[in-house]
Amino acid sequence: MSALAPQGLTWTVLRVHHRALLVSGAFLVLAAVALIWLRSAGQEAVDRNGPCASPPTPDLPDCADVALLPSSDVAGYVSLASTVIALLPLAVALYAGAVLFGAELERGTARVAWTQSVTPGRWFATKLVLPAVVITAGFSLLSLLYRWARSAGAEVLGDQWHYADVFVAMGPVVLAYGLLALAVGALAGLLVRRALPAGGIALAVTGLVMVLCERWRSDLWPPAEQVWRNSRGELGNSAWQLENGLITPTGRRLQDCVYTVTSPGCREARSARQWYTVHHPSDHFWPLQLVETGILLALAALATAIAFRVLRRHHA
Repeated sequence: MSALAPQGLTWTVLRVHHRALLVSGAFLVLAAVALIWLRSAGQEAVDRNGPCASPPTPDLPDCADVALLPSSDVAGYVSLASTVIALLPLAVALYAGAVLFGAELERGTARVAWTQSVTPGRWFATKLVLPAVVITAGFSLLSLLYRWARSAGAEVLGDQWHYADVFVAMGPVVLAYGLLALAVGALAGLLVRRALPAGGIALAVTGLVMVLCERWRSDLWPPAEQVWRNSRGELGNSAWQLENGLITPTGRRLQDCVYTVTSPGCREARSARQWYTVHHPSDHFWPLQLVETGILLALAALATAIAFRVLRRHHA
């Protein structure tokens, strides 16, 4: 029986890419440790940024001690963590296109495997499923740890749930981006069959999808609207405010006249007695997450189906 028979193909793939697995595992461990520390630091920042007194009292700490742990430092670390997690799919796209598929097709090692009792379909499925399992486990763990770490210092954070990196890092969207990046990398590798161009194409396509999703994210779920009479109210920082304006007695909406009524186009706003805000409240987080995740998974499935078709047509 060939060493590359279907039951041995899994171990062959793992052996070929063992360095990437080791690097990924080391990164995951370091990231987990950092996020655990970040939760502790966030909780400490919240405690130290509470009420204080100078001189201290039995119930209140010294304000000099409170200032020893600036909340801005914790907020900066949390923001950095969200950015790193949100950008991980780009690394997946680059590796999948350049190394996982492009390099093997460029060197011809894939065809060697196909001559040893392994069909192209089995080869492709194995090289797709194994990374998908690693991505699912790793990205899910990082996202859960990030949410857990972030929750401890929520009171001192400046970035809200609707910030682009935070939104991606906090839910299943980051996992969907990872799987899409893998599928796009596989398709690019099969089409180009050269490592560097395939990696570059996969990176560019994945990045483009991320930019487009960020641009149209607010439209993925119907927003809410709040109207105030006589005085303008506040929704708080947790609301994702999309539009603010005034409503005239005739019902006309003036979007750009909230803070000034002196410009020529805002003269009608002087008679307005109603203010409105179009926004996504915090409870829209999960609907937005699930809709975007569904779109990304559908794109990943489409890219995978096209990749299988390309494989059958050109490499069968």
